[in-house]
Amino acid sequence: MSSLSDLYAELKADVVALADPLFEHSQKQLQARDDFLPHAAVLDAEGKVVVMGAMTGSRDGQARPDYILPMLSNGIRQLSREKVLVAIGIAENVSLTRGEMPMQAIKVLLEHERGLNVAMFLPFYKAESGEYYFGEAFVTPALPALNLWPGVPGS
Repeated sequence: MSSLSDLYAELKADVVALADPLFEHSQKQLQARDDFLPHAAVLDAEGKVVVMGAMTGSRDGQARPDYILPMLSNGIRQLSREKVLVAIGIAENVSLTRGEMPMQAIKVLLEHERGLNVAMFLPFYKAESGEYYFGEAFVTPALPALNLWPGVPGS
């Protein structure tokens, strides 16, 4: 069985294919709106990446992350019944503490059919000038949120 770091290195192209558009969209939304709603991306067996979002469905509805995340999860599950997915990524705005330092970060949870389950974090802060600055990204092992590939090591 591969170690997590070996598996991550082996699947790096898939990780980058999903993570890059999710981090990029999140950063753009932060700069434009000071926040972003959860969004996702899926990688299919043909190597195509599809970015997904969700809406409230009401004209003046206020979208909240706790409302959008289940909608995204359901959409990904439905898509996985319709086509073969290789990996999924879900991005959200999170508060966390690393060491003893509280921070805001863009979190991308990535699940791969080969059993790679990681959370990637890109810390950020907003300067008094209104501009956002991004720190050094880091990756940690994670539990799968959707577990689309049960029985796969790491799931």
